[in-house]
Amino acid sequence: MTQEPPRTKEERRRYPRLTLPIMYRTAKGEGPAHPTHDFSLGGVRIFSNRYLEEGKRIEIELCLPQGRAIKALCRVVWSQVLPPGSDAMFEVALEFMDLPPDASDQLEQFLEPDVPEE
Repeated sequence: MTQEPPRTKEERRRYPRLTLPIMYRTAKGEGPAHPTHDFSLGGVRIFSNRYLEEGKRIEIELCLPQGRAIKALCRVVWSQVLPPGSDAMFEVALEFMDLPPDASDQLEQFLEPDVPEE
């Protein structure tokens, strides 16, 4: 398995991270939705009770306000064990790999609602 070269902090922060009322769940819609953290157009940080191996591809459903939902194919960037007593067992960073164009547009509109369209 080849590893990507380390990226600088500036490269890792291509997109600003925001705290937003966006929930996620498995793409199959199983189980309750959980909050996301550090949301951006490039990816999201989540908490999970399942270990997700670095490089693994998973599909999640993003539950936006007003009942909108977007399915997103993601790559696990890193997964860290959380200390005992935390709300979950693992903290996981996901990178969006393949968002349908309409989903990407919806996210952009949600993340940047005051930007006028050209």
